[in-house]
Amino acid sequence: MKRFLPLTRELVYPGLKGGNTNMKLGYVAIAFLAFAASCGPPPAPPPARDFQPTITRDTYGVPNVHGADDPEVAYGMALAHAEDNFATIQISVLMGRGRLGAHLGEEGAKSDFLWNLLDIKESVDARYESDLSPEFRAIVEAYAAGLNAYAAEHPDEVLPDARNITGRDVVAGSALTVPLFWGFERTLGMVANENGHPCSAQTASAESIDWGSNAFAVAPTRSADGHTRLIVNSHQPWAGPVAWYEAGIESDTGWRMHGGLFPGSPFPVLGTNGALGFAATVNLPDLVDIYRLTTDNAHRGQYYFDGEWRRFRRRQIWLWVKMGPITVPVPRTLRFTEHGPAFETADGWVAVRYAGAGELRALEQFYRMGRAQNYEQWREAMAMRAIPSFNFMYADNTGRIGYLYNAIIPRRAEGYDWSGCVPGDTSANIWAMDDRVDAPELINPRSGWLASTNGAPWYVTDQTANISPEDFPAAAPAIETYVTNRGYRAVEILSPLARISDEQLLDAKFDLTSSERSATVAAINEILATDASGDAELTEIQNFLRTWDRRAANDSPAAALAGLIYQPIYNAQRANTPPPTPVDAARGAAQRLRATFGRIDPPLGDLLRLRRGDVDLPLEGAPDVLRAIRWHDDQDGRAVADFGDGFMMVMDWAPDQTLSTRVIIQWGASDRPESPHFNDQSEMFSRREWRSIDLIAPDQNQPGQTR
Repeated sequence: MKRFLPLTRELVYPGLKGGNTNMKLGYVAIAFLAFAASCGPPPAPPPARDFQPTITRDTYGVPNVHGADDPEVAYGMALAHAEDNFATIQISVLMGRGRLGAHLGEEGAKSDFLWNLLDIKESVDARYESDLSPEFRAIVEAYAAGLNAYAAEHPDEVLPDARNITGRDVVAGSALTVPLFWGFERTLGMVANENGHPCSAQTASAESIDWGSNAFAVAPTRSADGHTRLIVNSHQPWAGPVAWYEAGIESDTGWRMHGGLFPGSPFPVLGTNGALGFAATVNLPDLVDIYRLTTDNAHRGQYYFDGEWRRFRRRQIWLWVKMGPITVPVPRTLRFTEHGPAFETADGWVAVRYAGAGELRALEQFYRMGRAQNYEQWREAMAMRAIPSFNFMYADNTGRIGYLYNAIIPRRAEGYDWSGCVPGDTSANIWAMDDRVDAPELINPRSGWLASTNGAPWYVTDQTANISPEDFPAAAPAIETYVTNRGYRAVEILSPLARISDEQLLDAKFDLTSSERSATVAAINEILATDASGDAELTEIQNFLRTWDRRAANDSPAAALAGLIYQPIYNAQRANTPPPTPVDAARGAAQRLRATFGRIDPPLGDLLRLRRGDVDLPLEGAPDVLRAIRWHDDQDGRAVADFGDGFMMVMDWAPDQTLSTRVIIQWGASDRPESPHFNDQSEMFSRREWRSIDLIAPDQNQPGQTR
């Protein structure tokens, strides 16, 4: 089972690096391709009808979209979201068209390379009408029509390659994004590098893979007041195409949902519809295999397979790369075998096979999950198995809770070592795309509570109620085995409680402590164990670290030093680069604090900041605690949060099935600096405060009210 170190390492694509960028293309070819690039997408079809959605916004600018039917809701969702962040929605459109390089340059071209490699356009052209239901196609096409309507009203905001959006563009953007959540780009980073050694990839650990995301569920049997609670706490970047946006939707045909969505989605993909709710956290099932091909100099351009030499299938592509004021076409040749895409590496020629190739229905599955009105309907939507990964946490108004390690794990042939490269000369080990093993799940555990924190599914509740690898022997080899600090802490906090109150659950969600079993504490302990004789600087650091209570509280002086010590270690492990020793990291952290504050003991809140426009607030948290915060370094030496706790949601069903919902986001509803909602939730976010929203019960066919 391959576990590549997970930071999105730099993808090395020949023809895009350094001096190889200026290709020796004939002038005629350049002129032709430049002309082709300027033609732009063909006009989008006109809207199917005249849509008249109603968009209302609450005090904080969060939209609630009402329509007569589901397509009208999607049309309104496009208008509402475009008002707040049309720029990023267009980025998702460019990604779905394989044209991001023409807008962002080399970084965007890496996305376009993946778009070509995954055959996104070909898959959408071939399967859009056959795989997607007419009902769902009407929704994405109405959403595209809404974006085009906004573009027509605001032509100065439209990017050249993002005109005339279609439903196919919406589906293509989703099809490209979904594989990135389970880490396909990490495999690509290994095999696309001609100097890489994909057959000897390292095993991932909690330190190197800790993307962050939490989800909690508590059943009436364990809650202190008989309530059912579910917490959405997915950790994502705070800006860009996978940053959360909050919205509510309701149609007269019974569709309603309030929650989070990404730019380019016609509806919330997690949250609640009143009857039920679900949260998601990233998991990393092994959904990809690498095959070592047999080649030789006597059969150039061929590989040996099932007793004969076969030619690589070749396909010429062009990556459009913005370079200053011009866009340059860069040619690449892709090669394919019976297994999948093929690459020449330091380990020889290899081919890659990945689960979910050509799958377009992930967004439709999210739609059907949100439209489900009970557990049976929700499981029917889950049975589509179109979403290749994600842990899902479920709760509903009947008191049922559940954890599903959702993954389309292929059924691999026995007799092979799947931990590295497998032989690529036989069809006997090429698994079928539609033959998958059952993934772990835990429904209504006798413990009465669940927590998903990105680690192994065998560690999600009380030890006496957990499932084990022996319960799912076919799937277990393809599942991560590590436990994150957040996983340790969730169990350490909640398991001892005979009953879990609302306050205790939120205290767990906002926990700031590093477990004694965490990598952070291990690094600090190594520093403390180092002989500091004759070393005044290290002695000062050690004496100060001995005062640390293992918490990332904003009023803790030692937390700033501890956070800066672990940050470079954490980042290096994610980047698969040699990390500094803890002692070296400690010296660097102390020097930075002295340079910025003149001392090594400023409170964490002086260092860690929430900044947006005119807002500059102290924050608490660290990358590996349940109050997960990651940051970048600002010019004034402060650490500015940009990832982690962001959109959060608490769903609370009383015994009479009445639902109350609390929501917060780190900035505000709008990405436009001139908007009053650019950062109007930031102070509440920094103080752990919530907004309360009212959702109409699912049997009342009327628009919801937001307060």
